[in-house]
Amino acid sequence: MKRIILGALAVAFPALLSNHASAEDLNVLYSNAYLLKKPMEEIVKGFEAAHPDTTIHLSDVKGYADMTQLMLRSAITGDLPDVGFQGTSFIKLLADRDLAVPLDDFIKAEPDWKALGYWPSIAEIGKANGKTYGIPFAISIPTVYFNGDLVKAAGGDPQNLPKTWDGILDLARKIKAPSGSMYFDYTPTGNWTFISLVQAAGGTMMTPDMQKLAFNGKEGLDALKLLQAIGQAGMKDMSRDQAKQAFAAGSIGIFITSSSDITTYSEQAAGRFPVLLSQFPMPSGNGTLPAGGNAIMMHTKNASKQRLAWEFIKYATNPESQTTMVKAASYIPVNEQSVRDPSLLGNYYKSNPALGVPVGQLDHLSSFFSFPSENSAKITKAIQDQLQAVITLKRSPEDALNQMVIDTEALLPRN
Repeated sequence: MKRIILGALAVAFPALLSNHASAEDLNVLYSNAYLLKKPMEEIVKGFEAAHPDTTIHLSDVKGYADMTQLMLRSAITGDLPDVGFQGTSFIKLLADRDLAVPLDDFIKAEPDWKALGYWPSIAEIGKANGKTYGIPFAISIPTVYFNGDLVKAAGGDPQNLPKTWDGILDLARKIKAPSGSMYFDYTPTGNWTFISLVQAAGGTMMTPDMQKLAFNGKEGLDALKLLQAIGQAGMKDMSRDQAKQAFAAGSIGIFITSSSDITTYSEQAAGRFPVLLSQFPMPSGNGTLPAGGNAIMMHTKNASKQRLAWEFIKYATNPESQTTMVKAASYIPVNEQSVRDPSLLGNYYKSNPALGVPVGQLDHLSSFFSFPSENSAKITKAIQDQLQAVITLKRSPEDALNQMVIDTEALLPRN
């Protein structure tokens, strides 16, 4: 008899895994159920219908960081999931710990890999150390949200939103709002939005050989100068959750944050003010954006389960499953066929143009940069502290960049 075990917490997960060891069972772990619970359940139901002898045991934890901590604990007890929808910022860590199976041989064995329909840029997102460890499932990138009413009240044109940082700042200086004219979300996992600023300008966080820092050049300094200008334009510092609530309540004019919440904000603001979007500015023609969201990774070392896990990975990322995911959440689909097909997402995006805004930047995606260090979490915190100091106008961009370099170099591995 089929069973979908919808779980909750890290505490229960190891026990859940140890109770189900059938060769035709798959233990699947994911997070962010507030967005993904419904599509995950539908995808599991469809996969089980197509594979009648298979049972998927679905379990979730709160967020990507919680999921990684659970993975590290489960590795000690031998209770790893067979498949995990892991945060893209943690792919390298799991690969370095030998907690994931490279997928390159599975990809090579496909009769026609290109026919599966993935965007060309998707191949880079799941790579670590030269190998493919994850197939992206639900992708997000930083996006610029506008409160249409506050834009109009400030003399802006809701039909012609600014597309450059200079234009966005100029508009922000004219917006009067209780919780600030704008908010730049500088606190996501792994300094995601700061990395986005550096990469969008054509820079990188480290040199290609991963031996030296590279964000201490012009791109890094310009990113900090932009954050200083955002602070000067009227940003009020608060937690990420507070900023989300304030924007949904209509008290922030411009909000730079993840594209994954487009549907959430639109529903929360419905009937009160229009939520408008524009793409994250990319000053350089060679710029890229680090893909947030999650990728499906294979963790089981059992050969039989690996074959089944690979079929599940392909099913979850096929055009139909990606359509299910997008219509339930606001993530960017990884399957190009789903976007091109009018019966799937083609017409859906025409009817919901805001959701299509981040999709237009798919060709510019890159993998999520992670520092090569056991101290990556400490580095993230050290950088975030300096971002906060700049955006609250307590430290100059030059001083903050210098301190970021000192703190980061002290935490990197010594050759």
